[in-house]
Amino acid sequence: MDTHASSSGDVGRNLDDNPDNFQVVPSTPSSEITEDPILAAATEAALQHRREVEEEDEQEPEPFEWPPAVLVVARAVKKMVTPILRVLFAPKAQRTLIKSTAMVIVFLMILTTSIGAYLTFYRQYVPQTAHIEPIFFQYDQQVEGPTDRIDLTRGQPYTPLRHEQTYDVSVQLHVPTSDINFDLGNFMIRIWLQTSNGSSILHSSRPGILRYQSKTQRIMRVLAKALPLLVGLSEESQTITVPLIEGFMENKAHPVTHAIVSVSTHQLQVYDADLRVIADFHGLRYYMYHRRLVTAIGFVILFTVIEIICAAVAWKFFGQNLWNKVHEALEQMDFEDGGQLHPDDVDDINHHQQPPNDDDDNDEHSKKKGSILDDEYPATEAPVTSASTHDH
Repeated sequence: MDTHASSSGDVGRNLDDNPDNFQVVPSTPSSEITEDPILAAATEAALQHRREVEEEDEQEPEPFEWPPAVLVVARAVKKMVTPILRVLFAPKAQRTLIKSTAMVIVFLMILTTSIGAYLTFYRQYVPQTAHIEPIFFQYDQQVEGPTDRIDLTRGQPYTPLRHEQTYDVSVQLHVPTSDINFDLGNFMIRIWLQTSNGSSILHSSRPGILRYQSKTQRIMRVLAKALPLLVGLSEESQTITVPLIEGFMENKAHPVTHAIVSVSTHQLQVYDADLRVIADFHGLRYYMYHRRLVTAIGFVILFTVIEIICAAVAWKFFGQNLWNKVHEALEQMDFEDGGQLHPDDVDDINHHQQPPNDDDDNDEHSKKKGSILDDEYPATEAPVTSASTHDH
């Protein structure tokens, strides 16, 4: 007791000596200190939950409400679009889309090759329609009439004419309607077809004449075209076409490379002249040239059908086996990587590989048997003894 009193006195003296040092004594009774910890924990959890709910209510913004009209339209659009999207994004639809795209691409390639094949065939089978070469008559020769030698090859190594094709050869003269030409009357046009070594393989001579016009008619025509004649838009002239050779077919062993054309008189006045070699088509070439659209469509369809048949045969004997091997290899790679088979593939495999059985009947029988056993031998529960009771 003396020791306790002395210690109390020492404490009091220490407090008096050091006023800054003080000690707080709890005012709660001892009964509150020994409060139930479970109740305190539950109270603290409830307060924490309430604070969290209040914070969430403060943070969450007010939901945006769409106008009723917009909602009605959105529901209608959803109702209309949902079936389409389900079809488009279904696995079978995607496969069908891929197959259809591949078929369209293949068909376009076949069509393009068919058009190219017809153009190549047309270019090789149908020769050039017309070979028109200018004639420059030489008037310095006094013995014979004006003459000119025309090179049909134009310096090219190949011959211009097709050996299996017939041609019509003519000379076209552009002459003035002068009194000299009208008074001249008939004149002769001669032609010689020659090979590269200068030997003639064909000769022809035909007459020509200006179309008759009386002086009165000529004067009236001049008066009617007075203004165009004055400004140079018209002229007093005629074009004379003299056919010389019809149905000429070239010999492959002796191709024609040159032609010599001459006029029988020097008095003929000529503005210009042309040698015309025109192809005379017969049979298929006639239709390909004069009925181009119809024959083009027909040949393109024919080539397309042939290519489709060849492609189908190639797919049947070669492509299908290759496709199956590639498909199996891809599936094996997906399986090794941990992938799963497609649901449609699983259904197909189960449908084709799994034989029919009576599993459903066996399951129902086992269920009935189990229920009967449960009724006859009900399950019993073991008594549970609490550790606190056993301790007591």
